[in-house]
Amino acid sequence: MKFGIVVGGAFLLVAGLLAYSMIPNFHTVPLQSAQMVVNPKPIPVSSASLSETPENVTLFPGKENELLVNLTVSTQSGVPSTIQFKLFPEGAFQSCMLDAQQRGCLVNQTVSNSTIRIPLNASTTYYFGFDNRGSSSSKQVLLSATLVASSVSTLVARDGGMNFAGLGMSLIGLLVTLYGVFAKTVIPWE
Repeated sequence: MKFGIVVGGAFLLVAGLLAYSMIPNFHTVPLQSAQMVVNPKPIPVSSASLSETPENVTLFPGKENELLVNLTVSTQSGVPSTIQFKLFPEGAFQSCMLDAQQRGCLVNQTVSNSTIRIPLNASTTYYFGFDNRGSSSSKQVLLSATLVASSVSTLVARDGGMNFAGLGMSLIGLLVTLYGVFAKTVIPWE
C-alpha cells in the first residue's frame, strides 16, 4: 500500500462527491391548470333587452388566474351578428349594465366571434352580461368559459455540468485510491 497515493485519491473522491452534492442546478417549469366554468351553451337574448348569466368562479390559490371566454353571436336564423358583452362581479349589476357610465365592468365590448382573456383576482360570482338594447332582432350567444391558472415551479436537480465534473473527479479519486491500496511498496535495498 502506498499511503500518499491513498490519501490523495481519498481527497479527490471526497472533493468530487462534495462538488456533486453541493452545486445545485435550477430548472424552472411553467405549470398550467384549467377548469371549465361555463360549458358551451346557447343563450337567447331578446331584441331590445338585457340578459345576464351568473357563474360562480373559484380561483386557483397562489397562481395567476385568467378567464378565457369564447363567444359566438348569431341571429335566430343563424346569420353572424354582434352584441355588447359585459363581464362584471357580483354587486356591480347596476353600475355595469344600467348606468350610463358603466364603471363596474371588467369587460365592456362589442363581440361577434371572439375569444377574450380576462385576468381575475377574486373568487366570487361573475355575471356574463349581454346588452341587445340597440338591436331590433333577437340574438343567440354561444358562450363557453375556462379558468386558466399559470405558475412557475422551480426544481433543484443535480444534473448540471459541474455536478458531472464532480462525479468524474470522484471516479478518478476512487481509481487512485484503489491503486494506492493494491500497489506493492517497493523497498529499495542498498
